[in-house]
Parts: sequence; structure tokens; C-alpha cells
Amino acid sequence: MFPLSFDQQSSYTKPHNAHLYFLVGGFIVFVCLLILIVVFRKFVRPPQLGRCVKRKDSCKAAKDYFSGKLETISYFSFRTLKEASKNFHECNLLGKGGFGPVYRGKLQDGRLVAIKKLSFEKSHQGEAEFLAEVRMITSIQHKNLVRLLGCCCEGPQRVLVYEYMKNRSLDRIIYGKSNQYLNWKTRFQIILGIARGLQYLHEESHIRIVHRDIKASNILLDGNFQPKIGDFGLARFFPEDQAYLSTTFAGTLGYTAPEYVIRGELSEKADIYSFGVVVLEIISGRRNTDLTLSSETQYLPEYAWKLYERSKMINLIDPRMQKDGFSVREVMKTIHVALLCLQPLPDIRPAMSEIVAMLTWKAEMVKSPIKPAFLDRRRRENDENVSRETISNGFPSLETESPSLTQPPNSREFDVKGEIIV
Repeated sequence: MFPLSFDQQSSYTKPHNAHLYFLVGGFIVFVCLLILIVVFRKFVRPPQLGRCVKRKDSCKAAKDYFSGKLETISYFSFRTLKEASKNFHECNLLGKGGFGPVYRGKLQDGRLVAIKKLSFEKSHQGEAEFLAEVRMITSIQHKNLVRLLGCCCEGPQRVLVYEYMKNRSLDRIIYGKSNQYLNWKTRFQIILGIARGLQYLHEESHIRIVHRDIKASNILLDGNFQPKIGDFGLARFFPEDQAYLSTTFAGTLGYTAPEYVIRGELSEKADIYSFGVVVLEIISGRRNTDLTLSSETQYLPEYAWKLYERSKMINLIDPRMQKDGFSVREVMKTIHVALLCLQPLPDIRPAMSEIVAMLTWKAEMVKSPIKPAFLDRRRRENDENVSRETISNGFPSLETESPSLTQPPNSREFDVKGEIIV
């Protein structure tokens, strides 16, 4: 054989050297990229990117959840909802809450809807609350609970679409923001509907649910003034007969039960306390706190209790309703139920099933309420950063005697058989 020439040897080894250079170069590039990724994730990545990644993950999770389990609702594109609300125009604004603004919208098929838009920047609630509300509402169905029609999870946008309630929220009517007047029959219908909705959440649903934010602005009214409980963003699931200890306060001061404000102890009895406050608002036609009134009447539960002690509960009733006429027996009974809901200890407040039974005359009221625990809000009305420690200083001791079984001071008024005041 003839030996290879120099040129032949070079051409034979060149391909091997090229492969070697390629492998070494690729390995070096890979190591550099790996180092850059580690450094970027640990030191350089801005917080905004983290939020975007989190939003993207939650959006995917939401879509997976919707496609797998929520066949009863629709998924809307953000463009559709934007067009329905005329680009979320101010003229379609129905109200604002902790979750974000709510707009009136009209879909292409002509349906009117309420579009609730999550505000990341201004809201105290976030994506966890968004998904919680979707899961919560789609897992429960009752005529006195607002119905979720659909949702949107597109990019950073989080939107809920509800059935539109013609008469909007209860607070607009009872606080005098509209010219609508509710007679006693309609007010009692609203009170009983709220009670039945809460009874379903606490006792009849397949899971026990505590709403945590029962107030007039979260009670929506349809065209026939049938009430529906809305805004489940703060609601919580609970195992049977168990309370929950919360480390952070959520809700609305003035409606929250003392054991939750002070100790973070949350159970369905917190909703019952809030229900009692709302009942007093419906009967009196005023807010639970009104600093424009005299000092004795500024705080509705305290004022109601003083009138109860003096057997003058008739003075609590909305003056417009007194002119129109009402059943003394029914109104006094309902005020009595409200005061039972405001008991300082959760264990002595009646369950919602008992409340419904008392309101519908299927159970007798043999207990007299004891004095509720009132928060001294006069010195803290403008303090937005209220801590549990400062709040608890405004309450008297919650250690109290068992409720009396004697007849209440106003028992004589319950004996009136449907008397009408004009």
C-alpha cells in the first residue's frame, strides 16, 4: 500500500476535529445559558414578571377547571364583555366593591348581564378570591343566591358575569339613594328570602359555607324584589360543626360579629350576626352607622337595644312605613329575631333554620335577647388601619349570663293579632 500524503491525512482528520469543536462549543453554550438562567431567576427577575407568570398559571388552571367541571356556565372573551359594556363605560357602572367595579352589559343575544371586573391594583382581593368565588357559586344553586352565568380569564383579565338584577342592590333603596319605597310586605319578603338563602348555605348545601360579608350592598333584588345573596369572594368552606380561626380580618366593620373581630373565630354564627344588622337596617330604612344623627342614635344596633329596653321599639320603624301602615305583630317579632341574632356569644344565637321557623310562625320565641357587645367606633371611625387589638378594646367582656327564658319587655305587642297601624 502507498502511504497517505500530507494533504490526504489533513482531509481525513478535519471532519473529526469539526465534530469535536461542535460538541465542546455546544456544551459551553449550554453551561453559559444554565448559569444565566440561574442568575436571572435568583437575582435579576423583576417582581412584575413573577406576577405575570403566576397570572398565566392561574389562568391556565381556571380554563382547565372551567373545561372540566363547569359545564353550567359560559366562557366569554374579554372582547365580548368589553363590547357588551361599551368599553366599561361609566354610564354602565352599577357599583364598586372590594373585588372591583360592576358594569351593566348587553350581550349580542340581547341578554342583560352584570359584569364584575377584578381590579388587581386597587382591590384587596386577588386571583385566589376570583377562583374561590367561581368554585363557590357554581357548586351551589338556590333561588335566593345570585346565579353566575360565565367568566373570563384572558391574559391579566379576570371577569365574572352574573344574571342582571333589575332592582340592583338593597342598599340603594333602603338608604334613600332611589325614589323607590318598599312597604312592609316587600321588606318582610326580602328579610325572609335572605334568611332562606343563608339557611341553604349553612345547613342544606352539600358543603357548609360561611359568606363572611352579609350586608345590604351584597343583597341583590330582581324585578319582583326577590332577594339574592351575592359577592362570594370572601366566603369560606367549612367542615361540619367546626369553627375557623382567621389570622387576617376580612369583612365590613359594623356588620361583623365580635368573636370574629376580636379572636378571629369564624363560623356560620358570624353570618347570623350580620343578618341581624341587615334586618334592623331594612326595618328602620337607614344605615347601621350614621354620624349625622344624634349621639344616641348614630349606631343602629345600640339604638335598637336602648329602644328595646324602654319598650319603645316602635320608634325604630321607618317613618315612611309608619305612614303607609304595617302589621305591628310581624314587625315587632322581626325586630326581636334581629336582636337574638346580635347576641354577644355565638352559641346563643339561633341557627338560620330556627330563624326561618320563627319568622314564619312555625316556632315560638321563648327567649329574651341579652345586651349585644358593641364596638366603640366613635374614636376610630376614620382609622383605616384598625387592628384586632384596638378593636377589642372597644368591647365589653364577652363573658355573660345565659339568656333569660322570661317574656321580653315588648311581649304584650306580640299578642296583637295582625293589628295595622296607619
